[in-house]
Amino acid sequence: MDSTTIYDQVHSRYTATAQAAASSSSHHVDIVAQAFGYSTEDLASIPSGSNIGLSCGNPLALASLKESETVIDLGCGAGFDVFLAARKVGGKGKVVGVDMNADMLAKARLNASKSQINNVSFVHSRITAINLPDAAADVVISNCVINLVPHAEKHLVFKEMHRLLKPGGRVAVSDILTKKPLPEAMKNSVALYVGCIAGASSKQEYEGWLREAGFGNVLVVDAESDLNVYTRDEEQACCGPSIADEEGKQIQPSCCGQQTDVDGGVAGDMRRDLKDVDLNEWAADYKYKTAKQDHENLEFLVRLLTSALLVFLSTLFLTVFSMFFRYERNRSH
Repeated sequence: MDSTTIYDQVHSRYTATAQAAASSSSHHVDIVAQAFGYSTEDLASIPSGSNIGLSCGNPLALASLKESETVIDLGCGAGFDVFLAARKVGGKGKVVGVDMNADMLAKARLNASKSQINNVSFVHSRITAINLPDAAADVVISNCVINLVPHAEKHLVFKEMHRLLKPGGRVAVSDILTKKPLPEAMKNSVALYVGCIAGASSKQEYEGWLREAGFGNVLVVDAESDLNVYTRDEEQACCGPSIADEEGKQIQPSCCGQQTDVDGGVAGDMRRDLKDVDLNEWAADYKYKTAKQDHENLEFLVRLLTSALLVFLSTLFLTVFSMFFRYERNRSH
């Protein structure tokens, strides 16, 4: 697929996801989130509707956020990680969510309005070129989004991360990467692309882009999660079937409620189209953590070491000259 087709399909299906979120099973999306490292406390602390069940990890587990920090979330969706990060950085910190889908941002802003969280804002933009100033953030996070960017543009995301970070700033990313090359049929599957599989890169590509962008040491963690959690239908993921009395009359409905024939967005696509694909065979979810080198401090250290070396060499020269002078004087006597 070319870049235009990819952007059109991703935009279309994530618009459907935003519009379907109100009718989705909250139990199902919570199960997906918990499978990728979020706690029940995390899920209880955010506005309802923020979690749309499309995470592939928990970047905040690696981000080590501190109070008063500024965080940028690339591909924020309905605001799931934005709201969690906002609580961690406190009132003096701030979190900026970036997403190219206007419907997702409308949902994120609605979710913010329903909460007491007032240190968040949202920017409508692709994550390859964002209208935010250089060195704006202490931390950049992203959760299962970079794989959706066309392959030819992925390197731009990492360059943008580097530009947005302050010297010494950190990156914490969760994303899906391939275990082995995908067949052409899988690469060209729209369901697999919007489902974060067909657009996934290899570990080597990912780490290469990070280093090309200017990042140093990269910590890589294979989360070893079960990607097939996406494709289980809501009844399988639900807390239990309906309960009937001895005559077969329903006395307690299924907690999932009645399943309706609506467009379930990306999650619905995956449950419908990918239920026979073992996603774990082809891909895995990884967490990446790295940092932007603090060149200012590095330059200061170089200058300090250079000065110290010059002082040492000057002292050594004077010492040697003094010893030589005394030697010559003693010899003349």
